[in-house]
Amino acid sequence: MTRSVGQGLARVTVAAPTRRVDVALPDGVAVAELLPMLLRHAGDELADLGQEQGGWVLRRPDGSSVEPDRSLAAQEVRDGDVLHLVPSREQWPELDYDDVVDAIARSARDRSRSWGSAATRRAGIATGVVGLVLAALVTAGTGPEDWGRAGGVLLGLAVVALVAAVLLARAVGDAGAAVPFGTVAQLTAAGGALVVGLGAQPLATLGPWQWLAGALALVAVSLVVLAAVSVSAEGPVAGAALGLLGAVAAAAALTDAVDALSAAALVAALTVVLVPALPILSVRLGKVPMPLLPSTTEDLLADGPQVPRSRVAARVRRADELLTGLLAGFAVAALAAGVVLVADGGRAGLVLVALVAVGGLLRSRLFPASRHRLPLVATGLGGVVLLVLAALALDAAQQLRYLVPALVVLALAALVALLRFQDRAPSPYLGRVADVLDVLVVLAVVPVACLVAGLYGYVRGLYG
Repeated sequence: MTRSVGQGLARVTVAAPTRRVDVALPDGVAVAELLPMLLRHAGDELADLGQEQGGWVLRRPDGSSVEPDRSLAAQEVRDGDVLHLVPSREQWPELDYDDVVDAIARSARDRSRSWGSAATRRAGIATGVVGLVLAALVTAGTGPEDWGRAGGVLLGLAVVALVAAVLLARAVGDAGAAVPFGTVAQLTAAGGALVVGLGAQPLATLGPWQWLAGALALVAVSLVVLAAVSVSAEGPVAGAALGLLGAVAAAAALTDAVDALSAAALVAALTVVLVPALPILSVRLGKVPMPLLPSTTEDLLADGPQVPRSRVAARVRRADELLTGLLAGFAVAALAAGVVLVADGGRAGLVLVALVAVGGLLRSRLFPASRHRLPLVATGLGGVVLLVLAALALDAAQQLRYLVPALVVLALAALVALLRFQDRAPSPYLGRVADVLDVLVVLAVVPVACLVAGLYGYVRGLYG
C-alpha cells in the first residue's frame, strides 16, 4: 500500500462523464460531504444533470459502490485508486471474462460464503452445547429409576458447562461463546438440585425443600455466570430473577399454612406489583451516572468533571441488559404461576390469571424498546392461552356459546388496533384510560391473590 500525500489525505483519480480529475481527498470525511466539491471540479452542468438522473455516486472499476455515509479510509480507498462518478440509476456493465474457469470460480464464490474461522467457531460452539444438552436429556430420561443419581449427574454437567463458560470468557477471551454454555449450566444446575434429594421417589413427591434447593442453585449459578461473562447479561439476570421468585414461593410453602396454590398466587401478585420498580433497580445496579441537582448557588455555577461518554454508554448498555433480564425472569415466573393457578385455583385462580395477563399487556405500552416490551406481551398472551386451555374443560355447547365468540372478539379487536395504530400513536385520552385500567388491575391483584390463598377464610376462622 502506498502512503498518502499527507496525513489524512488520499490521492485518487475521479473519472467523470466529460473529464478525469486528479484530487487529494481527506480520507476521514464522509463521501457524501465530498461529492459537491467533486461535482464542481468535474463539470458545471453535472449538478443539474444529477437531479434528472437520481443523483451521482462513486463506483470502483469493478462496479461496487463507494458508500456515501462512510469515509474513504473506512472503505479502504487508497492512493492511486480510480473512482468513477456515474449516475446512481445507471447499470454498471458486468466484466467480460476470457477465462471460463475464473468466471466459474467467481460465480461460485459469489453464490456461497466460504467456510472460515467464524464458521468453525460457530460449529464448535453448537457441537459443544448440543452435546451437553443431549447428555442432560439422556440423564433426565433415566431419572424414574433413581432421581438422586440423575440429579448428581445433572449437577456434574452443570459444573462442566460452568467451567467451559468461565474458561471461554476469561482464558480465551471469547465471552460470546461462553453465553450458551452459561445457559446450559443454569438449567442443569437448577434441574439437578431440584431432583437430587428425591432418591428413588417419584417426581410427584417434590416438596418445598426440593423447590427451594433448585431455586437457590439457579440463583447461585446465574450470579457466577453474570460475574464471569462480561457480555449479554440478559440470561443470567433472568435466571437470577426467576430463582429469587421461586425461592420466595418455596420458602413461603415451608410453612403449613401455605400450599402450592397459595405460593403460586404470591408469585403472580409479585410479578404485577414489582414491575414498576424494575427500571429503577436496573439503573441502580447498572450504576448509570445520574445528574446532580444543585441545592445552592455554588452548586449551580460549579462545573464538575463529566463522566466519559464511553463509560456512560457501557453503563447504559448494562442497565438495559439488566432490565431485559429482569422482565424476562418475571414473565417466566408469571407463566409458571399461571399454570398452577389454572390447574388448581378454581374461578378465583382464573380471575387472577386474567388480571396478570391484562396487567402485562397494559404495562407493555410503558416500555418503548421491543426487547423490554416482548416479555410483558408474552405474559399477557400466555395468560390468554392458559385461560383458553382452561375453557376447553367446558362441554361442547358452552365452548360454542362462550369460548368461540370471545376468541373472535379478541381477534377482531387486535385487527382493529393493528389497522388504527400501525401508523399513528394512540390519543392521550386512550392512554389515560389505559393508565386508569392499569391502576385498577394492580389494586385488584392483591385481594384476588388473597382470595386464592384462602386468607379471608383463615381470618374469618380466627374470629369465629
